[in-house]
Formats: sequence, structure tokens, C-alpha cells
Amino acid sequence: MKDNNLNYQPTLMGKTARTIIPVLQKFLPRNIFKFVYDALYNSYKNLLRWSYFFRYIFYLLSGSKKQRLKVKLTLKLLPYTMGGRKALENAFDVTALVESNNIEGALVECGVAEGGTAAMLSLANKALNGKKRVKWFFDSYEGLPEPTKDDYEMGKTGHFIRPLPKGACLGTIEQVRKLMFNKLELPESEVNLVKGWFQDTVPITKSKIGQIAILRLDGDWYESTKIPLENLYNQISGGGYVIIDDYLTCFGSRKAVDEFINNHKIKTTLNLDGRGGVWFEKPL
Repeated sequence: MKDNNLNYQPTLMGKTARTIIPVLQKFLPRNIFKFVYDALYNSYKNLLRWSYFFRYIFYLLSGSKKQRLKVKLTLKLLPYTMGGRKALENAFDVTALVESNNIEGALVECGVAEGGTAAMLSLANKALNGKKRVKWFFDSYEGLPEPTKDDYEMGKTGHFIRPLPKGACLGTIEQVRKLMFNKLELPESEVNLVKGWFQDTVPITKSKIGQIAILRLDGDWYESTKIPLENLYNQISGGGYVIIDDYLTCFGSRKAVDEFINNHKIKTTLNLDGRGGVWFEKPL
């Protein structure tokens, strides 16, 4: 399955960044580029948090209880995600679906980075008075691996604002542990942080996970998407959900998903998350 109607449509800010960042990288010395890039990225994140703060105030005055909860948790977790508000909101919305539909299973994320969306899955589950669910959060906790040949199209690996070399998107296990257990005070008995490359950790851990309600994949590359799908999809409950963070932005991720859905003749609908990712329901 390949739905050619699903195409990446970056925002105006995203288009501007994709024009400026490569030019800066080409002409600035490496250390100066890193300094400038980090300054721009941090300024963008601060601007995003402030804009979302006003959104939060708006929903405090006019939103439903669930809307207020979503923006409250999103504002709280924005400093810990690389995916921005829409990734967090999508994680909340999908968690709300499995809670309202009483879907059995664990919450699983493969590709945790700094832990923001993993934290949203956990906090939304708790705040919505959902089932007590075990959480499994897989990551190298060393950043991205190198892409493989299956990640490239026309010499590029995807539509990125910033470069994604080996080691990019790094969140250490110490950072994520501090977020989960110190800042958010989640019970350690319910949260499993699994460190290592997916090919080494997912196959030997899957039997411990049991049923899965949500499988969220944010590994960017072909192999990092393919391995969790092949190992964990059968454990997803009927009516459970798969979230693919990188479907429209990483060529390898999209290829892995399309191949998997086609090979297994899965009849489902890919829903856009508003920023480059998709999510879909596992048929009953």
C-alpha cells in the first residue's frame, strides 16, 4: 500500500528553515554552524512554548475538560520533545481512544529520544483514569544509527530541517530516567526503559510485553521501523493503534510501513497527525 495522496506539506516556517539551514551549513565553519543552529533551534522552541502558553490560556477559558487536559500536558512536556506540540497532542489523542474503547495492552514506544511523547502516553493514561498499563520504551539512548541503502531516494534520506547524522536525536537514559521518575514521579514498576539497538532488544523482549494497545515508532530509518513492526505488530490488540512519527519525513520509514502493510494485506486507513506522521488502527 502506498497512498500517493499523503504528501509532506511543511509549514511556512519549515520551508524557510529548509532553505536557510543548508546554506548556513555549507558556508559556515562546523563549530560556528553548530553554535548558530543551536541558538536558532532553542529560540524556535522558546517561541513555540510561549505560543502554546497562550493557547493553554484560551482553552482554560473556553475548552472542554479533555481539551484543557491535553493542552496542559502538552505545555508541560514541550521542553522534552523534538516532535513539537502536534506529536504530543497526537500521542494524547490516541491514548484517549484506547482508554475510551477499553483496549487491552501495554504502551510501547521505539525511539524515545528525550522522552516527551513517551511521557505523554504515560501521563495521558494516568490522567484519563485508564487501565493500569505497563510501559515499554526502547531506544539506543545513544542517538540514531547510520541510515542504510533502504533509506535513500535520489541521494536523500528525507525532508529534514536539521541534519540527522549518526548520534542525532540523542536523549540519554539518564535524562529519560530523570524525567520519568524524578520530575513526573511515574512508578518505576510500570515503566521499562530498554537500552540498545532495536535488532538486539526488541526480539528478546517482546515475550515479556504481552498485549499492546499502542505501538509508537519514532526510529526514522527503514530498519528502525521495520524491526518493531515485524516483531510487535501481532501483539497489538484488535482496535489498538500504531503511530509512525516519521512516515512523511523519512523515506525509509515510509518504505518500511508501506511494505509491511502490503505484505500482510492490512486493510486500514492512515490518518495524518498534522506534522508528517501518521497513525492507524489495527483491524479487529
